[in-house]
Amino acid sequence: MEQEELRLPLQQEGVLRPAEGNIATGLVWGILISIPLWISLIGWFMRIWR
Repeated sequence: MEQEELRLPLQQEGVLRPAEGNIATGLVWGILISIPLWISLIGWFMRIWR
């Protein structure tokens, strides 16, 4: 085997994701997590003012 065949590529093409995908995933998770929090806050305020 030659020396070039033994070297691993430093950067694999399929591993890196675009930043837009990460931002969209973060927004989806943030919305999914915040919905129960908003519902609980609204219920808490309604219980106080009732």
